[in-house]
Amino acid sequence: MKILIIAPSRKMGGIERALSVIANQWAKQNFEVTYVSCLKSEPFYELHPNIKVIEPDFKRSGGLVNKVFFYPKLIQYIRKQIKREKPDRILSFGDMFNPLVLIAASGLKIPVYISDRTSADFKFPKYISVLKQRMYPKAAGFIAQTSRAYDAKELQFGKNFRQTIIPNAIREINGDLVQKENIILYVGRFAWEKSPEALIEAFSQIEQKGDWKLVMAGDGPQLQEMKAKASTLGLEDKIEFLGSISDVDTWLKRSSVFVLPSVLEGFPNSLCEAMAANLPVLCFDSIPYESIISPNIDGIVVPKGEIKTMANALNELMENETKRIAMGENAHKKSKNWKVETIIEQYNKFLKLYE
Repeated sequence: MKILIIAPSRKMGGIERALSVIANQWAKQNFEVTYVSCLKSEPFYELHPNIKVIEPDFKRSGGLVNKVFFYPKLIQYIRKQIKREKPDRILSFGDMFNPLVLIAASGLKIPVYISDRTSADFKFPKYISVLKQRMYPKAAGFIAQTSRAYDAKELQFGKNFRQTIIPNAIREINGDLVQKENIILYVGRFAWEKSPEALIEAFSQIEQKGDWKLVMAGDGPQLQEMKAKASTLGLEDKIEFLGSISDVDTWLKRSSVFVLPSVLEGFPNSLCEAMAANLPVLCFDSIPYESIISPNIDGIVVPKGEIKTMANALNELMENETKRIAMGENAHKKSKNWKVETIIEQYNKFLKLYE
């Protein structure tokens, strides 16, 4: 069985991370895997040595004129790789790229399986929505990450739209156990959709912080703004900004609580990795928590934008070690549902790789 994976790039990102995990597992299962990147970039995720990698010799730059020429060229590039590789199955991730892949594969009679990775609530430009409306029914199957995403596609395309729910595969958090510290951890981009400001505000409203501190890892357009906000609130000594880090596991093991204040998520890897690391988690109900968290069992979910409610929930976890430990243990048990081996078998079945 020969599988062609079409990815936006090889750089750091949620889509690239998910596709790299899938590609590596298929290579280990002795499928013939080709990884086609739509954008040339420095590789961030390691791929199995048996995986063939193809990248374009052209680049994308900003501006309307470039887009007009880039996307037709990209479609031709993808179609050329499909015709040359002659795969049995094609897998494509990404709301922006899926319609282009389906156009490129038109008439070639090769099953194309697709998956959106953005929140079902996100509003794309009209031209993307129109392309998706016209092209998605031509896919052999659609992979929703959550029940919320599944329901949205059923509402859009009807009950005959072939789809299934497969969450992301979540890696195990390995390494030696370390002494837990009074750390509240955030890992993510500093951007509006991640809403780091909400977490900073909630933390500021907790009167008795004791020796607890908020550690925020990641980079992004709002990083400097959030540093300034922490300073304005007089929290310079209570909030630590790490920037981009490679040793996330170390911080997951040291921390006692994980908070993801996002308002938009497809399937939040960072939240699930925190659960795999035995951490109680806290989030807003604006993300598809139903497919991840059992409220008050392995995490806490609060209404979107209710900063005071988040502060109260966070304070309760800070003060109640027994609750933190119990929730963390339950979270770890839940994370076993997302083991790589379990998830890849779901892909194998839906893509009919054993035919």
